[in-house]
Amino acid sequence: MSGQLRASDADRDQVAEVLHTAYAEGRISYDEHSERTAAALTARTFDDLAVLTADLVPAVPTTLVAVPDRTEPVRLTAMVAETKRTGPWSVPHTIQVNVLLGSAVVDLTEATFTSRQIVINCTQFMGGIVVRVPPGTTVRLEAANVLGDSSVKEIGEPNDRQPTVFIRGTNILGDISVRGPKRPPIWKRNVA
Repeated sequence: MSGQLRASDADRDQVAEVLHTAYAEGRISYDEHSERTAAALTARTFDDLAVLTADLVPAVPTTLVAVPDRTEPVRLTAMVAETKRTGPWSVPHTIQVNVLLGSAVVDLTEATFTSRQIVINCTQFMGGIVVRVPPGTTVRLEAANVLGDSSVKEIGEPNDRQPTVFIRGTNILGDISVRGPKRPPIWKRNVA
């Protein structure tokens, strides 16, 4: 009966990581990876998730049991929608962003950092993720792109006063953009 229990975001993320690894190792095709990842992002129960990896991992009862994290990550999910995290906020070590046919904005420019290293785990299918960082932030873009694009622009030279942001995960048919602070409109720039 445990297979009918509701799956959490952490469970869906775990399955997406297994699928990404299987694709990277050549055990499943691009089409299988895309189809299974989309299904993982919308799965409701453990049974829905288990079928996606049944031929990839050994069948053990603890395969999809979520391990509690001591510091709760921030989770942003957009399924055919838009989600944003902006303004002053306390950033934990880990941020999880899930996008399915939508968009997400993670704005760190006014944030307070609780760690010198921030990990943003992205699972994305046909969407867009924008991460805004303070000038001088060191960014390590490690996301796997499958017919997608990732870029870092306009963040300035890295300095030791800012944290290091690692962007990891899977980007399928989408875009991950890391940018500096949003510039004010032209009409506001000339006002003294």
